[in-house]
Amino acid sequence: MSRAICCLITFLITLALASVDCVTGTSDDAINFDQDIAPILQRHCIECHGEEEQNGGLRLDHREGAFGETDSGEQAIKAGDPGSSELLIRVSSTSEADRMPPEGPPLTFEQIDRLAKWISEGASWTDKADDPSHSSEETHHWSFRALTDVRPPSVQDESWPLGGLDRFIQAKREAAGLEVAVDADATTLIRRATYSLTGLPPTAEEVRKFCELADSPLGKQRAFSRLVDQLLSRPSYGERWGRHWMDWVRYADTAGDNSDYPIPQAYRYRNYVIESFNSDVPYDRLIVEQIAGDLLPASTQEQRNRQTIATGYLAMSRRFGSLIERYPWHLTIEDTIDNLGRTMLGLTVSCARCHDHKFDPITTRDYYGLYGFFASTQYPLPGLELFQAQHHFVPLVPPEQVQDVVGPHQPKTQKLANELERLLQECQHKSIKNAVLQRETSLDQQRQMRDELDRMLLKARQAGERLADHLKQIPAMETAYAVQEGEPTDANIQIKGEPDRPGATVTRRFPAVLGGQELTGQQATMGSGRLQLAQWIASPKNPLTARVIVNRVWQRHFGEGLVPTTSDFGLRGSPPTHPDLLDWLARDFIENGWSIKHLHRTIMSSRTYQLASQDLDANLPADPENHLYWKFNRQRLDAESIRDSLLSIGGSLDLAPLNEPHPFPDPKAWKFTQHHPFKDNYDSDKRSVYLMRKRLTADSYFQTFDGPDPNVCTSDRDASITALQALYFVNDEFVHMQADRFTSKLLEQVGSDSERIEYATLTILGREPSLDEVELISRHLASVEQQLGGVSNTANRSGGVSHSAWTSLVRSLLRLNEFLYVD
Repeated sequence: MSRAICCLITFLITLALASVDCVTGTSDDAINFDQDIAPILQRHCIECHGEEEQNGGLRLDHREGAFGETDSGEQAIKAGDPGSSELLIRVSSTSEADRMPPEGPPLTFEQIDRLAKWISEGASWTDKADDPSHSSEETHHWSFRALTDVRPPSVQDESWPLGGLDRFIQAKREAAGLEVAVDADATTLIRRATYSLTGLPPTAEEVRKFCELADSPLGKQRAFSRLVDQLLSRPSYGERWGRHWMDWVRYADTAGDNSDYPIPQAYRYRNYVIESFNSDVPYDRLIVEQIAGDLLPASTQEQRNRQTIATGYLAMSRRFGSLIERYPWHLTIEDTIDNLGRTMLGLTVSCARCHDHKFDPITTRDYYGLYGFFASTQYPLPGLELFQAQHHFVPLVPPEQVQDVVGPHQPKTQKLANELERLLQECQHKSIKNAVLQRETSLDQQRQMRDELDRMLLKARQAGERLADHLKQIPAMETAYAVQEGEPTDANIQIKGEPDRPGATVTRRFPAVLGGQELTGQQATMGSGRLQLAQWIASPKNPLTARVIVNRVWQRHFGEGLVPTTSDFGLRGSPPTHPDLLDWLARDFIENGWSIKHLHRTIMSSRTYQLASQDLDANLPADPENHLYWKFNRQRLDAESIRDSLLSIGGSLDLAPLNEPHPFPDPKAWKFTQHHPFKDNYDSDKRSVYLMRKRLTADSYFQTFDGPDPNVCTSDRDASITALQALYFVNDEFVHMQADRFTSKLLEQVGSDSERIEYATLTILGREPSLDEVELISRHLASVEQQLGGVSNTANRSGGVSHSAWTSLVRSLLRLNEFLYVD
């Protein structure tokens, strides 16, 4: 049944009620809300339109929700006007697509009659608890409350803690009656800290030097503090922690569309991230630059370029499809909102795209309030199967130089772009119109509508191909994969997440539970509002931002966050094991200029960080997962650290940064399609952070060792144990090559067998061998030499043991858990 017929039925019901009133001439039968209406709503409506769920933006358990605007832009109840009241239209409908309630028996005629008469009489409403807010569980959830001003607690053993952090840990541990592990030794500490901050192993010389300092009058604690400072000053620090950030923001060198178009300029954003960590850019500034760097003032072209490149964070959002005429920009914007929510706020905001969040106080209106910021933003187009050219990349040269290059081509570019935009808008309007009329037209009419839309889409595709061909003719210049300002607009709610079903318009704003700030006045008309959004996120008053990043840094040091669900601080996430410590660290972080290096020092200078990783049998029954940090958690090296360590040990690692694009083919020759997507690989001896990352075809090595998924926010790395990993160390040519190179260096540069054994163990395992191990290794070398018959690689013999025998030893050491894990 069409919507028009539903309205007619509602009108007839209303007319009938009016006739009855005229005949009876009495008000004795006036509707009583509590007796006649509330039970209907409670029985048939509240489950989907109550406190826990507000489908369609409608809430019928209090006055404000019942009479407010729904997501579709309609009013469910218009007092005195039942014929225009969406509630009555829906409960009167016989269409399965429109009828409410959607499941169970429909309302009886008597119930519909009561609702219609109630609305006709003015829809009086008596609220016993007129509270339009979310439940107290949601709005008072720990993560949405302001940071608490806590002080480190008192402890029983005052000699144990080294600072405030330790007091929080110790107090909970003592309350649970747990023992504490001994302190880690010097060799364990330097290996732990070096991997933690740089992702590389310490050299044998560095291990020896640190152990000497730890045993000197300087003392282990001061020597360790000096070591941390040295590690934080190395370029490898930014490469390590920049890689962590790239996990969270799903960095890739390809777009992720059906053809996985390459993005040669993506490396600029990668290097921006690495340099920002090395420079210790304050975290609140880092957020603002990545969301709105192009809107910040800049005194030089260099500064302007850096801030522009920073918005590569937004440009990095995934691309979809292959057709310019039906490009699903709404999915790219959804990916932006999803990542921003998870990475910076620790919230699954995108759950509210189709309906109010099932668990957290994020409404569909909140979602489309955020959507407007990015709908007002111009994203770059890396290319598509049927638009094989880059478009809307941002120049990194002065305006006058841009004009010199682009100027001669600008009139034609603008003409073709305007033509394409006009046709795309016409297609969009036609598509929306078709969706609205779909249920009120015959099959023949629907077929005609589809044919007309297809003809319009074909014209748009052809216009896109003309523009792409023209863009390829423009001389290349330095550009960034970055965003820029678009046409300021507030977004329409997309009913059930479908762009062809626009609903109410929502002002650009921050989620209500986090402040609900809106763009007003000139802010709303002069730009996208991304700068204001970035400032709201980075505000010290925002209860989530500092907590989330502090927890992420903690997680990368200890293997698990104080909040185990690092990207979900909502009601379905895990609560913090030490909420007071989390808030204390977050406040300290803010008060010290949002410095991530300061946060590292705070965490790593604690005694908690410096504990040994050995189990204590007495503690295991009560806290087998070590939630109370009575020891340090042993952690497996991630994929990048394994590869970089092998290169470093083999003497093959090229530590120079990669400041140029990967060797992609000439863009003018790109012909990638869905069936023949971009699949190239470019191997190198650079650190793994500089390797090219594709979105659609994963690298087998990174799959084997649980590398990040460049399509989504990778909150935590898995640490699987598989046969493939063991086979990799036994058979892979790369492992054999690095072992062989290390052996050559060992035999050439180190004298006696005992010195070689010590040097090999120090380099690979980060510690000196015990006397028993020296004896065991010596027997192994002799046994291998005997099996080789004394004839293998005789040219490389040194000290009576062949090159092959020593290589066998090196590969054996590399296969040990002690190499693959950090204690």
